Amino acid sequence: MPRPVKITLSSEDHEYLYSLSKSRTIQAQVVDRARILLQKEDGIENKVIANGLGINVNTVSLCLKKYHEGDVENALFDKERTGRPVEITSDAIAWLIDIACQRPADLGYSQELWTLKNLHQHIQKNAETAGFLRLTTITKARVQQILKESDIKPFKIKYYCEKRDPDFKAKMHNTIFVLKHI
Repeated sequence: MPRPVKITLSSEDHEYLYSLSKSRTIQAQVVDRARILLQKEDGIENKVIANGLGINVNTVSLCLKKYHEGDVENALFDKERTGRPVEITSDAIAWLIDIACQRPADLGYSQELWTLKNLHQHIQKNAETAGFLRLTTITKARVQQILKESDIKPFKIKYYCEKRDPDFKAKMHNTIFVLKHI
């Protein structure tokens, strides 16, 4: 079947496509697709349209095919693609981050800081109880990736000494003064 030389657009579609073709704030591919449809309305050949826009002739053909299968919106915008479903939910990631932000000593471990190995083992051991079955098989690399994406570093100490008492300096001076005079 020979391809139609021209397409017929309603005046409303023509105005819409014209405004999109002049836009500088939308994706370039949408602008190109609008220009393809406008030029095809004038009867310009696919190869000439492609050369004028600096794109492949197959891109022009695909845009026109989508237009003939649907409407202007179908030609301009890609449909949402199906893909592999998310295995680790945002709730599971939030639980993992919550664990990483807790001190291991508060969870019954003898250490003050997490190691990647210990954090990984704790997550795998307790994930099913917490309701996150997928996390029972999570890899250390994925745990590390999630922590990096969240900018969480449970393996590092920011300060060697942490000042917990605001009056520490005054108390220290008093203690040293007493010790010197004994």
